[in-house]
Amino acid sequence: MHIERIFIKVKSCVILIACLWAGISVVAQQDLAVKAFVEAAGNGHAGDNTPFWMVANKFGLSSVDNSAYLRGSMDLQYKFGDNWRLEAGLDLVGAVGMDANFFVQQAYADIYYRWLGLSVGSRERSFPLLNKELSSGSLVVSDNARPIPQVRFGAFDYVQIWPRFGLKAELSFGWFTDGCFQKDFVDEHNYYSEKVLYHHKSFYMRIGLPEGRWVWEMGYRLDSQFGGKKTDNATGEVFDNGGGWKRYWHALIPQKGDSETTLGDQVQYEGNILGSEFLKLTHNNDLFSLSAYLENYFDDFSGMGKLNGFDGLWGIEYKGHKFKYIDNAVFEYYQSTHQSGPLHGLDFDDMALKTGGADDYYNNFFYTGWEHWGYSLGTPLSVSPVYNDNGSLRFYYNRVRAFHVAFSGDLSDEVSYVGRFNHSRTWGTPFMPTPEMKKSVSAAIEIDYSPAGLKSWHFRFGVGGDVSDVYGDNIGLSVAVRKCFDIVK
Repeated sequence: MHIERIFIKVKSCVILIACLWAGISVVAQQDLAVKAFVEAAGNGHAGDNTPFWMVANKFGLSSVDNSAYLRGSMDLQYKFGDNWRLEAGLDLVGAVGMDANFFVQQAYADIYYRWLGLSVGSRERSFPLLNKELSSGSLVVSDNARPIPQVRFGAFDYVQIWPRFGLKAELSFGWFTDGCFQKDFVDEHNYYSEKVLYHHKSFYMRIGLPEGRWVWEMGYRLDSQFGGKKTDNATGEVFDNGGGWKRYWHALIPQKGDSETTLGDQVQYEGNILGSEFLKLTHNNDLFSLSAYLENYFDDFSGMGKLNGFDGLWGIEYKGHKFKYIDNAVFEYYQSTHQSGPLHGLDFDDMALKTGGADDYYNNFFYTGWEHWGYSLGTPLSVSPVYNDNGSLRFYYNRVRAFHVAFSGDLSDEVSYVGRFNHSRTWGTPFMPTPEMKKSVSAAIEIDYSPAGLKSWHFRFGVGGDVSDVYGDNIGLSVAVRKCFDIVK
């Protein structure tokens, strides 16, 4: 698609937003708030790829190649009655150098009655128990990939059952939108999947006063890919898992597949199922808050029972209340090398069935991998398939040990910054180990400038680099300009 065609589409979207603006202004009420922004951004690099931290955790709004985009977004919040609330948004992007030249980044409508919510559409959502800006990302669904359109239902925020006890829970069904991308990306030797469905359910509890001295949070989530169709380009075979309400039921309550494999006490369940257990302890005082947390990733019952050693995301988060120059900091250690042991019981005799190892995190024999539009849905520290140059969308570096450090602060009333650094080592996968360990060092810093004389204007500048056996040796620059509008206050 040529630049002219992209411009025409963006212009049409601007006209649509202007019409919505006019309509909203007519019906504007005291409890209605409408905000919008227009943003232009771009990355440029020298080396093999765009530096890691200019690609990771951007909700797919970046590229391993030089890229630029023009983005227009509008969101609405409306309270009506005593207990009802509506949130809606539309976010459109025209781009060059990315996997698509025009796409809908977000389009959603959420309605809430008191603490109960129903959300329909595609919306950027961060894992709420991790620092959105500084963490390397949740191990199941992080900020790394483009949002999955879905229908979500539940209590999205904590509901205080008692003053010192809160609960939240949700479930959702959605659909992956990258079937055509996968078909174009893979070569004649690999397979791709399309029309794949998505399911998520989670339950979290909080013990202690929300702003009390000590707060303990813990929870569990289970996600899956199900349904869909797999096409093996090497053999020409097509495998169709079908759809229908039966598939949704099997995703909601995991059950044996139609052609399950039973060896000893191990059963092949339908779909690609994965999840995590999360523990977090926070101490608050007048000067700072300090949290320690663990997210334990699992692919099966062995990981769920913590038979995967030190695998998981281990972190410490600091939030300062007095010193503005470093007001937030995160230190994380990520490990995925154990994977419940080196042997997978299904590949050996009955004596080995108890091992349950070689979990091969994020990979699956039917689905290309736990990715969306080529980007890891989980942690970006397991190298996303978009970096592959062999025509495959599998994860080739999922045995990782990494240290991640990030910090942020305010240099003045107009200038803030975020710095990120990580060092990682990888040994390939359990079934395809690398002959030698591969190392990576990545760092980046971003400066945000919001001049007092130009209210509602924001400027962001970034520089980053890699010295890596995986990503290559890279250096890059990024720049973004955003103009915000308060359409209805």
